[in-house]
Amino acid sequence: MKAAVWYGGKDIRIEDLPTPKIKDDEVLVRVKAVSICGSDLHAYRGASKRRIPPLVMGHEFSGEIVKLGRTVKGLKEGERVVLEPVLSCGKCALCQRGRSNICENIRLVGLHLSGAFSEYVPIPASKCHTLPDAVSFEEASLVEPLAVAVHAVNLASLEKDEDIGILGSGAVGLMTLQVVNNIGAEKLFAIDTLEYRLDLAKKLGATTTINAKKEDPVKEVLAHGGVNTVFEAVGHQKTVQQALSMVRKGGKVVIIGMLEATMELGILDVTVKEIEIKGSYGYTSNDFKQALTLIAKGKVEVKPLITHVLSLHDIVKGFDILSQGAENVIKVVLKP
Repeated sequence: MKAAVWYGGKDIRIEDLPTPKIKDDEVLVRVKAVSICGSDLHAYRGASKRRIPPLVMGHEFSGEIVKLGRTVKGLKEGERVVLEPVLSCGKCALCQRGRSNICENIRLVGLHLSGAFSEYVPIPASKCHTLPDAVSFEEASLVEPLAVAVHAVNLASLEKDEDIGILGSGAVGLMTLQVVNNIGAEKLFAIDTLEYRLDLAKKLGATTTINAKKEDPVKEVLAHGGVNTVFEAVGHQKTVQQALSMVRKGGKVVIIGMLEATMELGILDVTVKEIEIKGSYGYTSNDFKQALTLIAKGKVEVKPLITHVLSLHDIVKGFDILSQGAENVIKVVLKP
């Protein structure tokens, strides 16, 4: 099979690899669409120490089942599926408490296991979710990042008609915005440095957009009375500090972004304002199912986020477009 093998940095090569064999409880999936995640991009830029080359990356994917393991029930060859790439043990204390996203023995397709920048992927049958006819393979490849947004919003335990700030209008930020809108926000601030992203945020439901290159987002949000909850979807020290500065007393800051490992922050605000800080990592199976339902019911629009669809052979081009922020890019989907 054809696969894009990452050898570190910007070295990605299309190679012929053996088609994977499957275990009794697995299925073999023919990948039909796989989107490039920000974490894949971090590796391409040399900013990720989690991925060890050589590696076939790619974990946001959908496809068609072409082979069933001997003990697999309830699925059939030819079935259209979206794949949940987080493999948790189900046995550790965290899994037992329903927090499988931070399982002690977690394994991720495209990180610990060979991923979906390839023609075929073996995966446990339990991680296959049947696609409704109305959901395309390309749309389905965005279920995984949408699940990240769903998990973050679920963690925040929002009430209807809260005032919400979202720092970062990339794919996850724009999805978080839509999930929040389904709950019902009074004021919804979208903050970014790129005008085309803010234009889309407005179309997708933001009541106010702020270009942080032109205006001080903290001053602008505080001029409107601050916000109850901030979702930080960038991962920079500056944006996390902005989140802490614009949230109201007794408010929440949910951190989704993962760009910087260490930060120096003004913690006094956290104490005197009694700010609740929550880290949000990945998602559970329930979050993933909720994300698929939101797309299937038209509650979250993902088509406007897919700005580029390329063949697997053009994977380097896709990474370069994302790395340079060229062509008004938001999400690149590859077709192996």
